[in-house]
Amino acid sequence: MMQWSGSCNCTEVSFRTSGRPIFRAVCHCSICQEFNAAEYADILTFRARDIDLNSPGTVAYKSYKKPPLLRRGRCNTCGTPVIEKLNIPLFPKLILVPVGRFAEQDLLPARDFHIFYDCRVKDVPDNLPKASGYLQSQTKFAAFLMRRLLRGRN
Repeated sequence: MMQWSGSCNCTEVSFRTSGRPIFRAVCHCSICQEFNAAEYADILTFRARDIDLNSPGTVAYKSYKKPPLLRRGRCNTCGTPVIEKLNIPLFPKLILVPVGRFAEQDLLPARDFHIFYDCRVKDVPDNLPKASGYLQSQTKFAAFLMRRLLRGRN
């Protein structure tokens, strides 16, 4: 079984995975840019059951848009973005983790696609699919998620 570990910058919040990620995506939306203090968010998506968070009370969650399907969590001590909870009706509960939080950087899977590419700060020179706009980006995310879940990969 694949297991990875990670933490915030101060290590107050740590986690361990017990399953494979569903996919790795890059989001260029302005909220991800602000939340991560970066040009984009590079995240791994897992089923919530596959992430064991050491002390959930040490994470402060915030929703940036209504409805609050995505709750973004920072360490209460150092403020590092560490984990995001995504609850889409009719889908399994998901956890999104910024790839920079993982200790095993050399073992992480390659990126699968970009979303909200129209909001990018600069071009990313790769051959991955790039979805722009709200509807196209949400559709790309949901379609990729459904294909991976239905394929039994997770």
